[in-house]
Amino acid sequence: MKKLIILAAALMLAMPAFAAVQNVKVSGDITTYGILQSDFDFNESSDSSTLGSQSDEGFFATITRLRVDADLTDNVAATIRFSNEREWYESGTENTDVNVDLANITLKEMFYSPLTMIIGRQDLAYGSKLVVGDPNTNAIIAGDSALDNAPFLSKAKAFDAIRGILDYDPLTIDLVYAKISEVYETGTDSEDQDLLGANLAYKFADYDAEAEGYAFYVDGNGSTASSINDVAILGLRGSIVPVDGLTLGAEIAIQTGDYSTTRDQDAMAATVEGSYKWNNEYEPTIKLCYDYRSGDNGDGTGDYEAWDPLFEDQTKGLIADYLFAGANGGVSSNASIINLGGSIKPMEDLTLSLDWFNYTLDEKVSSAPWSNSLVSGASINSAKDDLGDEIDLSLTYDYSEDVVLGLQAGWFLAGDVFAAGNDDDAMEVIGSIAVSF
Repeated sequence: MKKLIILAAALMLAMPAFAAVQNVKVSGDITTYGILQSDFDFNESSDSSTLGSQSDEGFFATITRLRVDADLTDNVAATIRFSNEREWYESGTENTDVNVDLANITLKEMFYSPLTMIIGRQDLAYGSKLVVGDPNTNAIIAGDSALDNAPFLSKAKAFDAIRGILDYDPLTIDLVYAKISEVYETGTDSEDQDLLGANLAYKFADYDAEAEGYAFYVDGNGSTASSINDVAILGLRGSIVPVDGLTLGAEIAIQTGDYSTTRDQDAMAATVEGSYKWNNEYEPTIKLCYDYRSGDNGDGTGDYEAWDPLFEDQTKGLIADYLFAGANGGVSSNASIINLGGSIKPMEDLTLSLDWFNYTLDEKVSSAPWSNSLVSGASINSAKDDLGDEIDLSLTYDYSEDVVLGLQAGWFLAGDVFAAGNDDDAMEVIGSIAVSF
């Protein structure tokens, strides 16, 4: 009897904690990849054996994520997501590290009914994700991820941020502050890096049209006082469906600010795109897109004109986006890209897509501008601007409601920019199986 009284008292004490939770949802996903890479240094006669720098490599990787969403009382919600990203043969703590991918609190109708606040680690993605989408710029991983050979597979894209959302349907205003990096040392030239901005989105009643305007400011993008790189970005984006099946869109953005103590930032990015989807059982789609990212001639004088990718999350070619990412690289900066592609569903659960990309440097460069170790030392022809072409093929099969099988193959055909000796074609094949729950 005494034990029952103690148990009843314990349950009574616990009841308020359980009553405060209206709903809890547990979800997650596991994705396993098999990757083959060939001639990523564009030299079929050489192959580095350094981990993370192989031009020819075959390996497996798994990304595991577990998410908990809790709806509490009084318009309060909380979200936590844990993740582990690793290659199978990796040794060390990265193999077992579990990272806090999401950890945020949502407060709806905070002080003012249209206002929602999200505080903590959260995903931020605006428009086409040209400026804000991934703090690691869709290619470079900071932290404990063990995806040394394929960092572009990473799903870790969250920011530590405070976000205010004003919903005046059909107008939505987002105000955001994100801490990108924190420097605690004193007596050095290093500084913190912060992101501040506003995004205004409006949905029109007709033609599924939408428009966005944004203004972002990155404070302290450089690591020293001689490389300040404080950048302001202003941009406009819009899309419209003038007739059934046809979608047209465009975006333009400019960057200004202090590239260094002696040079200003003056760069531009633009996109024009269109797609058409036929309304039949095979759902054939064709698309055409042109991207422009300004580049710098590399002479070290005047304004710095290379578009800074900042926190973009766009993939313009499976191989090229990994090898040539970064400022002045030829994909996310210093680039003119033509993309012609299409997709079709030959079977109910099977989707086949094909993309062709053509890359041309906006400004010719006298030395290799790429930070990727595989191509950073590549010999180039400074009088050429033809970076190359890429063909990507993708197959997606919905095995069930919860399981998706995927196969991607990419071929990069090196252009005239590459000198003899490192102008061989590169290839990559990625197979995947993903389960979500």
